Amino acid sequence: MARRSPLARLRQPNYTGENRCLPCTVVNLVLVAVVAAAAGLFAPLAGLTVATLGAGAVWLRGYVVPGTPELTKRYLSSRVLAWFGKAPTTPTEPPEGDPVEKLVALGVLEDDETALAPAFERRWHDTSAGIAADPDQLRATAGAVLSVDADAVAVDRSSGGGVTLTVNDGWTGSWPSRGALAADLATERLLADRGFAELDRLDRTDLAARVRGLTERCPVCDSPTDVTDDTVESCCGSAEVVAVACTGCGTRMAEFDPSPAVFAPGS
Repeated sequence: MARRSPLARLRQPNYTGENRCLPCTVVNLVLVAVVAAAAGLFAPLAGLTVATLGAGAVWLRGYVVPGTPELTKRYLSSRVLAWFGKAPTTPTEPPEGDPVEKLVALGVLEDDETALAPAFERRWHDTSAGIAADPDQLRATAGAVLSVDADAVAVDRSSGGGVTLTVNDGWTGSWPSRGALAADLATERLLADRGFAELDRLDRTDLAARVRGLTERCPVCDSPTDVTDDTVESCCGSAEVVAVACTGCGTRMAEFDPSPAVFAPGS
C-alpha cells in the first residue's frame, strides 16, 4: 500500500499543479485577503493567521471556499475567463498521421475497419479487467509503464467522477474512470513490444483513448458499452462530447470531441 504524506492527503491534484485553475485561485486569494484584513482590524495576529492558513489551503487544494469552480463558472463572464485562458477554445489538433493506419500497423485494427481485431480485443479485455479489479496491480502496472516505483503512484477519485494519477504527489494524468485508466495501461502493456513505447506521449495517449473508445464490452463488469452525446462539466466551463460508457455499471470509458473529422466511435 502506498504511503502518502499528510500534505499529500490534503492536496487535491484535480485543482492544483498543472490542473490549477487561475480564476478559482485568484478569487479565493482575494477572499482570503479580505477576511484576513477584516480580522486584522481587531487583532493583527488573527489577520496573519487567517492569511497564512487561507493561502496554504489554496496552495494545497486549489481553493478554500467550497463550490468555487461552480461559482466562477456561473458568475465570471467569458471576457474575464478569457484573461486567464479559460475562454472556449477550438478542439486540440490530434497528432499528425492517420490513427487508423497507426492502429492497423500495431495490430489493434484489421485493415481499415474501426473495430478492434478479435485476437487483440480478447487479450486487451482480459488484461484491462485484471488491472481494473486489483488496485495494487493497477499501481504496479502504472509504475512499470512510467518507470517509477509502484509506491510512488497514487490514484485518486476526482470530483467529476473520474480519476487522477499522481507520481510522488505530482499530477501525471486524468481519466474519465478507473476502468479507462486500466484500459490505457493494458494498451501500453500489450503493445510495448510492437514499438508503441517509442511513440511520443501525445501520440500514445491519443491512440490509447481511441482503443478504449472502440471497446464493445466494459472491462469492469463485462456489460455492453453504448455511445451517446453528453455534456462534461469541468472547472469554469462545460463541453459537448461523444461518450462511451458501460450500460451496466456506468463506467465512463472514453470521451471524444463530437467533430466528424475526429475518428471516434459513431463518427
